[in-house]
Amino acid sequence: MARFWPILLFIAIFIFVWLQPEKLQSENNASEISSPQRVISLAPSITETLFALDAGDKVVAVTDYCRYPNQVKNLPKVGGYLDPNLEQIVRLKADMVILLERQQSLNTQLQQLGIKTLSIDNSSLAGIRNSIIDIGVAVNNVSLARNLVSEFDNQLESIQQKIHNQPEPTVLIAIAHSSHTHFLDKVYLAGQQDFYNDLLSFVGATNVYQGPNIKVPAVSTEGLLRLNPQIIVDIFPSEEVYSPDLTKLRQQWQRLDKIDAISNNQLYIIQADYAVIPGPRIIQLAEDLARIFHPQLDWDVSLDD
Repeated sequence: MARFWPILLFIAIFIFVWLQPEKLQSENNASEISSPQRVISLAPSITETLFALDAGDKVVAVTDYCRYPNQVKNLPKVGGYLDPNLEQIVRLKADMVILLERQQSLNTQLQQLGIKTLSIDNSSLAGIRNSIIDIGVAVNNVSLARNLVSEFDNQLESIQQKIHNQPEPTVLIAIAHSSHTHFLDKVYLAGQQDFYNDLLSFVGATNVYQGPNIKVPAVSTEGLLRLNPQIIVDIFPSEEVYSPDLTKLRQQWQRLDKIDAISNNQLYIIQADYAVIPGPRIIQLAEDLARIFHPQLDWDVSLDD
C-alpha cells in the first residue's frame, strides 16, 4: 500500500513551503492598502484565519484544498499551492491576495500585475501566531486578532500547567509514509524545525528525532528501530481529503514490534483536517497530543479549572 496523498501532495507542499532558505521576517509585509474588500486566500490555513477574524465576507476565492469552514466549499477556486491559476486570480479582481511567504515567484507576478499581496510564514508555532496578527492588521481587525492569539496562548498555558512535572515520553510524529510491501519502506517525520516539534515542547513530550539540519527526515525501517520511540503518532488529513486503509496501516506498524511504542501498544492515529493545517485550530491538536501523552491525568476536568 502506498500512501499517495501525503507522498505526492503533502510532502511536495512541505518541501515547497518549508525547505527553502529562511528570510528575516518584516514588521509588516503587506503591500500598502486600506482595508481590502475582495480577498483571495492561497492556503487553507489563511482561509481559516480570515474566517476566524470575521473577515469571511471579504473572501472571494480560495484554493482547491480549502474546506473549512463549510462556507468556503461554495467559493470559486484558484488552484493549489503548486499550480495556482493566475488568470482566475486576475479575473476575480481581488484587491488583496494572501499567500505563503515561500510562494515568492507568484508573489512577484501578482505585484507586477498591480495586485496587492500579503505573504505569511506559518511553518512554526511562532509563525502561526504572527500570521494571525498580520492578517488581522491587513483586514483591519487587529483587536480580534490579538484576542485570538491571547486565547491560543492561554490554552497552551493551561495545558502546560496541567502536565507540569509529568514524565516526558519520546515521541515520533509521522506525517507521511510509503510502502510497496507488507512493511513500511519509508516514513517521513516531523523534524526539529516545524510546528509539530514546537507543539511537543508545550504538551510534555520530546521529539525522538533530534537531527538539527533536515526539516523533513525520511527514515527507513532500520532507522525507526534505532530511534525506538515510546509513542508513535501517525497524522493524516481528514477523510474527505484522503481515506487510508487504517487496518492495513496498523498491521504495517505492528510488524515493527521491536519498537517500544509498538510492543507497548502506543501507536495512535489522528485523522483530522486541523491536524495538518497550521492555523488557529492547531490548538485542538495540542490538546489531542497532551491527552495521548499523559493519560494518567484527569482530562475530564476543564483545562481552566
